[in-house]
Amino acid sequence: MWGDAFTDKTDRLDIDDLLETDKIGSLVIPVFAPLVGFTIRINGAKDPIQLSGKTKYLLGRADPKHDVNPDIDLGPYGGQQLGVSRKHAYLIQVDNGLSIRDLDSTNGTTVNGQIISANQDRPLRDGDEVRLGKLAFNIYFVTNPDPS
Repeated sequence: MWGDAFTDKTDRLDIDDLLETDKIGSLVIPVFAPLVGFTIRINGAKDPIQLSGKTKYLLGRADPKHDVNPDIDLGPYGGQQLGVSRKHAYLIQVDNGLSIRDLDSTNGTTVNGQIISANQDRPLRDGDEVRLGKLAFNIYFVTNPDPS
């Protein structure tokens, strides 16, 4: 029984025993699969937005009058009412990840509740919550599993 194994002291192991356990780490540390795209799940939206094939995506609101056509038009998701600028931010694919850059937007950008500085790249992690003004979404990484 597990309860019988617990004592007040930690067992002292021989240094040779510790050196023989290096193979355990290779089972624990995952091998990262290459990124093939990203998914954005906007709070309250029915369908996610799939991103792939580009390394830089402009987020904002379309405005034909000012010749603004973002890669991801957030106007249909209430972007104007929620404070999304026409040219609000860039999502930029870097190495094996993604970063976001606020383009000095009117209402700013936050990642997991932290305000990011304008015109500076902020790395994103899988599942991060991003807010452009008050419009919130989560970003998810899409990987290509290693075929081996």
